[in-house]
Amino acid sequence: MAELGFAGGGSATPTDAPRPRSLAETAYDAIEQMIISRRLAPGAMVSEGELGAELGLGRTPVREALARLKTIGFVEVHPRRGVLVTRVDIIKHLELLEVRRPLDETVARCAIARGTEDDLARLLDRVTGLRSTAEARDREAYFRHKRALHEGLVGAAYNPTLTGTMAALHAQSRRFWYTYEPTASFPDCAAIHAAIVSRIAARDAGAALAGIATLFDFLDRMTRRALDRRPLV
Repeated sequence: MAELGFAGGGSATPTDAPRPRSLAETAYDAIEQMIISRRLAPGAMVSEGELGAELGLGRTPVREALARLKTIGFVEVHPRRGVLVTRVDIIKHLELLEVRRPLDETVARCAIARGTEDDLARLLDRVTGLRSTAEARDREAYFRHKRALHEGLVGAAYNPTLTGTMAALHAQSRRFWYTYEPTASFPDCAAIHAAIVSRIAARDAGAALAGIATLFDFLDRMTRRALDRRPLV
């Protein structure tokens, strides 16, 4: 890990306190979740005003949020008509998996090299929560815990460029899996995530990367099976 420029054992620690969230970020998170959970279904046409009224926010933060959502393919903005929620594209998700795989490996390497012991302990706690909700087949809670785990892993990498890149990719993945992942697969997927996290916590890069290969093979198979079935929610 010398090429990363950090000593092993988590010598890198955050120095800045979290900044307050802007109204645009609040709007983005809320609308993103509405689309992922299909409260705003694919093909729905909404307006900035309607979204602002529901969220209790003005047009400016909503407009900024929609511009970001457009860049990751969640919406199309049609002047004078409104905002169209795009459909989930299975082929694009296969392409996304190809992009994510090496980036997830980079996240793991950086978290092993730079993550603090507290970071790694939190990851183990989060994966415990993920496995619990997976066993309960609770779709809402399962995806909430999976998001927290992904954000924790990226945060432990201490690479702001990687954080920004992975946030968009994870949002697209969450939308696809919320739509297509059967609850029966939750425990198996959570178990693979747990194995990866345990290897990262042990700072075993080789084993962690092997676990990521297992995960992406599993995700690729599930994605291809989704070609033959309707959305699950």
